[in-house]
Amino acid sequence: MPHRNTAGRSGRGWETLLAILAAVAAGAAGGYLIARSGSPGTTVEPSATRVEKITSLGRLQPTNGVVPVIGPPGDRILRLYDVATGSEIAINTPIADLASRLDRLKEVLIAETQQKEANDSLKFARIAGDQRLLAAKAELNQAQANKDSDLAAIDAKLVFLKLQAAAAASGVSRLVKLKAGGVAVSPEEMDKASVLAAQADAELKATVAVRTKTATTYDQTEKAASAKIAAAQADLDEAIARVPTKSTEEKLILARQLAEQTTLKAPITGTVLKVTGRTGQPTGLEPILQMADLTTMTAVAEVYESDVERLSQWVKRGPVKAEVKNPALPRPLSGVVKSEQDISRMIARNQVFALGPREDADRRVIEVTVHLNPDADAGRFIGLQVTVTLEPSK
Repeated sequence: MPHRNTAGRSGRGWETLLAILAAVAAGAAGGYLIARSGSPGTTVEPSATRVEKITSLGRLQPTNGVVPVIGPPGDRILRLYDVATGSEIAINTPIADLASRLDRLKEVLIAETQQKEANDSLKFARIAGDQRLLAAKAELNQAQANKDSDLAAIDAKLVFLKLQAAAAASGVSRLVKLKAGGVAVSPEEMDKASVLAAQADAELKATVAVRTKTATTYDQTEKAASAKIAAAQADLDEAIARVPTKSTEEKLILARQLAEQTTLKAPITGTVLKVTGRTGQPTGLEPILQMADLTTMTAVAEVYESDVERLSQWVKRGPVKAEVKNPALPRPLSGVVKSEQDISRMIARNQVFALGPREDADRRVIEVTVHLNPDADAGRFIGLQVTVTLEPSK
């Protein structure tokens, strides 16, 4: 019977047992470390300091977002102004002229011509109406002046005739008294005095009638002249109303507004991030350029849904400090989560993905806005993926 090497088998058995024991010990140690580390994305310091932190991925973006400049559909870029990527431009800076601008400028010229014609028509209508008014007023003034002079002459004559009639009547009365007193008065003298008295009285009555007729005539003439003035004023008002000055003015304003819209201008003061428009390119399909105000920046952190409750508790106690890092940045950026308004109410899929084939590509997160402190490096790369570390106030 061949000899069995029992010693070799025994040695290999012990080696296998030791390997199993080592694996168990390593598993226990790993479980202990996992238990100490807490939930994913959370770092727990030793109990002596006990400082909690939340770490998440995020992205840099302007506080007021990226503003695209888009032309109206159906038009075309006629001219692109010298607006380079990275340049600072002020609000209302011209960016591009559209092909429809030439037609709009012609409409402005037509509207200006129409307004000029309307203004000329109004001017001539005023001149003609004013002349008719002047003529009617002159006729009224002349009638009033003639009335005053003619009535004054008649009134002066009436004064004389009244005296004459009174004198004639007095002569008749005197002769009657003399005859009654026994003085001899011939019939011829009596008849002559009576005739003179009757003649003076008739002239007085005739002149009074003439005065009444003259006053009535002039009153009617004044009324007719006043009516002519009113008619001339009505004609003038009608002529002014017929001139379309208001509508031509509004057409001109509208034409200028439409022409102004054919020059695309910067909607804000900021930095040009990207220029994609080209001369001759149709508008309405994509932005001509994108720009943003980089003076204030934020980091949008994508915090795990399981960490949101802790973050909310921290914010209730005061602003939460944040540190933002990326190798592309020369130094970490600092900022704060100011209030609960900076924490979104909606849970969504992550927009930022960690590098590495084993990283979780589908996470349920909540966006948290971190207000960054002023730093020129924060606006260098819009959309830069960063690591955001949140820490409660002490």
